[in-house]
Amino acid sequence: MRHAESSNDYRDLADHDRPLNARGQSDARRVADALAECGWLPQLVLVSSSTRTLETLEGMAPRIGGAKTDIRPEIYHAGISTLLIQLEDMLGEGTTMILGHNPGSEVLINHLTGEWREMPPAAAALLAETGGDWSIEDIIRPRELD
Repeated sequence: MRHAESSNDYRDLADHDRPLNARGQSDARRVADALAECGWLPQLVLVSSSTRTLETLEGMAPRIGGAKTDIRPEIYHAGISTLLIQLEDMLGEGTTMILGHNPGSEVLINHLTGEWREMPPAAAALLAETGGDWSIEDIIRPRELD
């Protein structure tokens, strides 16, 4: 999943520290609801240490509050090799979410599935792995939930 929409109102903040804007806060909740409806709530969340990813997770908490959370600073603007290392910690059974940034989200999906998919803020790609082969089950994009 890519973090929800961040605010550009705080020009004095470092990129890592930018919070979500109002739309981002709303989208985080809506995407969590959509994940619940399709039965894809994670049991494990590997999340970037940036403010906007942590606030996205906080907005989703009413739906995924029971998930184990592991804050991983290395996910912040990670390249493909770092993101692939994160997959080594996936649950054997159940759903693992990597909550990070672009272009990493799009690059990881492309690397795993061979398909290029747009990941706007708060988009969640539902990927399934079977015998080492990855497929895209669905992509939830907040603006498509309207």
